[in-house]
Amino acid sequence: NLMEQNKTGKYFKYAIGEIVLVMIGILLALQVNTWNESRKNLILEEEFKIGLKKDLIRDKESIEFCILNIEQKILAHSILTTKLPESYETNKKSLDSVFKVLMQPLVSFFPVSGTFDTAISSGNISNFNNKELIEKAHFLYNSKYPRLVYNGELVDERNLKIRDLYVREMRTNQIGTFDSERLNILLDDIERANFGNGFRKSIFVETLQLIDEILNNY
Repeated sequence: NLMEQNKTGKYFKYAIGEIVLVMIGILLALQVNTWNESRKNLILEEEFKIGLKKDLIRDKESIEFCILNIEQKILAHSILTTKLPESYETNKKSLDSVFKVLMQPLVSFFPVSGTFDTAISSGNISNFNNKELIEKAHFLYNSKYPRLVYNGELVDERNLKIRDLYVREMRTNQIGTFDSERLNILLDDIERANFGNGFRKSIFVETLQLIDEILNNY
């Protein structure tokens, strides 16, 4: 009858209204949740940037010190190869300290990677918006830094073998007394001790440029 039809119509309208309200509530909740996640990611990304810059500033200081150490060795090599042949007999003592500078181990570089490692292990880095920064950070930590560390290990291993030939000289801080043949061997070893220093410096300089780019642009 007509009354029953009116009741049924009102019921359907009420039910549809309830469904619409529930859907609106769900959509609002999803939107709020999305907004909260976006806000959380923005906060995490900003904390990442701050932590990354702190780490890179420390790395930059270490790299600058390593470059200075290499430049000292390159200078020592230049002085020894120029002066030693002519000064060995007359003024060898003036070159003792220079020889020690060349033969001492290179300053090792160990990057500070706590911020980057944490962002990777947590998975947060995949949610960051600045993809260009993330790409450069990946290149720095996964390519540049490992190359520097590996190159340093190779140089140290080679130079250790050379230093083992001059234990007495390193202990006494004096170049030994050599005949002309042994002096030529010494000059060859000096050349080998300096081999790769220029290349290692160039890697450090390239890495420093990338660090400066990140620090200045992000």
